[in-house]
Amino acid sequence: MKTERTTAPNFTYTLPHMAKESRQIKEIRQVQGHDERNIARLALALAQNRVPETMQSWEKHLTVDALGATHVKCVSRADTVVPHGLDNDIIVGLVNAFVEQGLPNAGVVQLSAYRLLTLAGLRVGGRQYNELLESLRRLQGSTFAITDSWFDGKQHQWVSEEFSIISSFSRVDATELAEEIGQLRADTMLEIQLARAITRSVRNGHLRPLDLAFYSQLSQPMVRTLYRSLEERRAPAGKVPTNEYTVSTRIWGEHLGMQGWRLDKIRRALEPAHAELQENKYLLEVIYTGRGESQQITYRFGKVSAPVDAELVALLTKNGLSAPNAMKIVQEFEERVEHTVAAFQKVVAQARTPVKNRQGLLVDMFQNPDKYAEYLEATENAATEPKKPAKAAKEKKAVKTVDSDWDAKQAEEWQGLTPEAREKRMLNLLQMMMPDYLNKEEMGVIATLVGNGTLDGLTTARNLTRAMAEKTLDTYAKELRAQIEV
Repeated sequence: MKTERTTAPNFTYTLPHMAKESRQIKEIRQVQGHDERNIARLALALAQNRVPETMQSWEKHLTVDALGATHVKCVSRADTVVPHGLDNDIIVGLVNAFVEQGLPNAGVVQLSAYRLLTLAGLRVGGRQYNELLESLRRLQGSTFAITDSWFDGKQHQWVSEEFSIISSFSRVDATELAEEIGQLRADTMLEIQLARAITRSVRNGHLRPLDLAFYSQLSQPMVRTLYRSLEERRAPAGKVPTNEYTVSTRIWGEHLGMQGWRLDKIRRALEPAHAELQENKYLLEVIYTGRGESQQITYRFGKVSAPVDAELVALLTKNGLSAPNAMKIVQEFEERVEHTVAAFQKVVAQARTPVKNRQGLLVDMFQNPDKYAEYLEATENAATEPKKPAKAAKEKKAVKTVDSDWDAKQAEEWQGLTPEAREKRMLNLLQMMMPDYLNKEEMGVIATLVGNGTLDGLTTARNLTRAMAEKTLDTYAKELRAQIEV
């Protein structure tokens, strides 16, 4: 059997960074990305940048993973072609917009063209606005018929659906210039009606977190589509992530949209995407085995890391860090977390005036420990020496006061959050604390219920922290599951 390996280059790939980041790049990094898992798994929009002008339909009946066969048929209107290329990114943007706007009941999102491109992880320019308009037309003008391949997250079964990703859309142009009428610009307001099958699936929590900052750095639609498709095979819903995935070269090419292509052409089309994902360390190796129609591709993943210590993450979130920042701190400074938090509490307790930016202070203590050597050394000495009862009681009282003040501040913050911000915060907490007790769909439903006010976010967050401290997360998971199944 012939085996060909493509290994990751033996140099560290560094993404280009501008001296001064643009406003949009910063905005992309602030977005909590989401990917509707059915769309990502089925690859509804073809991966290639261009398709023949005559391509107005396709059909595939394939088995590409252990979840079963997929049967999808796509037909476009006579005046357009089937969705492809950039359309994959616009779908991501539409899902993110729907989540960001609090899962509106009518399934209609209203936003500017600029914001939609940002939520899609795309850089903005004049060309992108023209492409966005054409993409919206393709997504509205193409119908997908899916047979027993769409997962219903509420009923937990495979169902059949038929829909256009966009049922309808309209735009409002704030311009009086004749040459600009009919074109999209940054401030063009869009009103987009999403397919009911998609909005229902998102409400049911059939979502996967999407690292939009990483996603936006990938150079081409082919690379981004391949990445999303591989993520659905690397970490299937409700399954333990795997280190590798093997698939027929022919079947994989057809799944991504390269139907009827020669095998060598499929390999050439995938090669740049493979190289980029290896350079970014998402893939360690791409291995081809066999010849002809029996040839297979094996992907070996590089970003399958052990989960961080959830108790340390909970400790940091209780003391002011957001869940993503807490996870990063634990990954980088795991051995110092408890020691530094103890010193941080001393700094806060002894401050002459209330600390306004607790999160900034705590992060700075990890990044610049020399500035806080006095507190860190005192805490370290206290940990190695027996404390006098009176002193211990005094310190316990001080810590209790700090915790009480922090609880009050947390309550105030939760009350001031928008529905989408509440949902994002709850989803982050669940992903940090509950990965061993709740599946992704259940986490998504709980976060959605917190966002729309059905569940109280502050109470749920406090119960999560208490269950973490008391090591009763399994019991609390059952309580949460009972609440969402009512």
